[in-house]
Amino acid sequence: MLAMPRVRWLGMGAVILATVLVGVADENDVLTAFVRLTPKTAELPEMEATMRRIADQVVPCTVGIQVGHNVEGSGVVISENGYILTAAHVIGRPGRTVTIRFPDGTRVPAKTLGIHTEADGGLVKITTDGKWPFAPLVTHEDFPKPGDWCLATGHPGGFQDDRTPPLRVGRIIDVARNTLRSDCTITGGDSGGPLFDMHGRVIGIHSRISEESTVNLHGPVLAYVEAWKHLKAGEVYPPLPPSRFFENFDRDHDGKVTRAELPAGDVLSMYDRLLKTYQLDAEKSYDVEELTKIVGWQRVPQRLALEPYRPDDSDDALDAEQYVRGKAVLHAFQPIVATAARSTVQVLCDGQPQALGVVVDPAGLVVTKASRLQGVLTCRIHGGKTVAAKMTKSDAENDLALLTLEAEGLEPVVWSTDALRPGQWLATPDAAGTAISVGVVSVAQRRIAGTSGVLGVKIRSPEGMPTVEAVMSGSGAKRAGMLTDDVIASIMDQPVRSLAELQKAVGEHRPGEVLNATIIRDGETMQLEVRLGMPDDVFQDLMPFRFRGSQGLNGPLNQRRDDFPVAIQHDSVLLPRHCGGPIVNVAGEVVGINVARADRTVSYALPSDTVRALVEKTLQRPVATAATSVIATE
Repeated sequence: MLAMPRVRWLGMGAVILATVLVGVADENDVLTAFVRLTPKTAELPEMEATMRRIADQVVPCTVGIQVGHNVEGSGVVISENGYILTAAHVIGRPGRTVTIRFPDGTRVPAKTLGIHTEADGGLVKITTDGKWPFAPLVTHEDFPKPGDWCLATGHPGGFQDDRTPPLRVGRIIDVARNTLRSDCTITGGDSGGPLFDMHGRVIGIHSRISEESTVNLHGPVLAYVEAWKHLKAGEVYPPLPPSRFFENFDRDHDGKVTRAELPAGDVLSMYDRLLKTYQLDAEKSYDVEELTKIVGWQRVPQRLALEPYRPDDSDDALDAEQYVRGKAVLHAFQPIVATAARSTVQVLCDGQPQALGVVVDPAGLVVTKASRLQGVLTCRIHGGKTVAAKMTKSDAENDLALLTLEAEGLEPVVWSTDALRPGQWLATPDAAGTAISVGVVSVAQRRIAGTSGVLGVKIRSPEGMPTVEAVMSGSGAKRAGMLTDDVIASIMDQPVRSLAELQKAVGEHRPGEVLNATIIRDGETMQLEVRLGMPDDVFQDLMPFRFRGSQGLNGPLNQRRDDFPVAIQHDSVLLPRHCGGPIVNVAGEVVGINVARADRTVSYALPSDTVRALVEKTLQRPVATAATSVIATE
């Protein structure tokens, strides 16, 4: 049984069926791997070929939806004449004008039609004539079951012009009338995006998530098909029971609501807004029906009227070992990662595991992630032996470091030179020979824009010498020992005489870099070494909830997780200490090294040619590459 997760929302008829089912994949394309609990290793290349083909089909019809100036979500076109499914909590209500953005940059106007209040679904219609790319809907006969493989697209973090809708792979974990659960990772901005089966048919619409990376909830598409005439007519369906919204506040189920019974968080915040808006007494106990009459249930957000997700109600949920990153599936990748594992090392800093590395020369040269390194370096090589290591060279642009190990006869990696496409399998090995995580290429390689690092302090005044008003908990400044009332005199020997000069001096450096800060404390000058952090991590307590930062819904993230000249985005779920080591394709060839865990849905890997360039420049000779490719194609 699973504990009740704390769920978060992701917002930042016959005629239709006859239209949308055109283009369903031929039944002969069904692979036995998709209905077997655990695919065999030999079936993975054929699975990959299917996922790549589906990616090509579904990415063009995964759209961004702009509602007003502030709300962005995702959707999927389900008919040639421009009907779009999305989430009810994205569009809010019928009759609104919205803007649809296609991955190729095309923008078109649309109108919101009806919403499904129980399955968090919404229907939108493009108001411009045209023939639009679309995806078919699943049939009743083929509706997914626990264990079925699935693929997700959407626009996590919002629509980005330089990125196609990222692909993610998962499995259906359990199925209810109004909710599907999968381990396809989704996050803010994905709301309303599509979940596909392995025929490329829409089976669900992204709705909400919890802190667990395997709790990703989707509205089942058949609920919308059954309500099609109501959605098309612009209705709110089914009508909300008047008291359903207020029952969310009745935590002790006694028919009354008091502020004292509400836990801190979203529900308490909303109740406080109701108290203020309707001038209610915060100390008073209100009957649910009394609140219904005072507030008027029609004016409250329909999203809170959904039934809570309770995974312990499911009797046939998929066993956790069968999840995409569960033991059974990872075991199928064991033979694939075996060769690369012999070239993988674990990097320790002051005796603690901080990163992985990859052997690039038998004389003991290892590449790893630079910003994870500090203190005394050692490496645990394949076979378990721990040897001393020292920094030889660093590449700040790509966050790479070359280490020299006190070891010889190590097995260097053989690089693959193949270009990667969305839908290809990727697996991450450790030095012990096991697969840590698997996923798929989400987006073709591209430049990842950067964010400047931050010290983690609030400055008292923009004028005069920067004086610390507060030091943020968990920041580099806090760990370095900076205190309130410290005066920051210089950064990297560059004098700073105002807040603007401090921001400029720090802004030239990336998260993860260590800066020398000169401070004045009680008239005494001191030197501190401060490791810069990401703004989302350091100041997340001061920000509204935006699915950002290295905690909660994202899990632990790397401090340096952006600003790469070129990187491969994939959906493997990693820990920061898993970065720096190799990542392999389904043929077991090393296609790059993991360089960052960036958020709930994103990990980045540097492609092999980027890493090879650094190594070849250091060695002044070419390094080995795979002579031929054995990756399966369609």
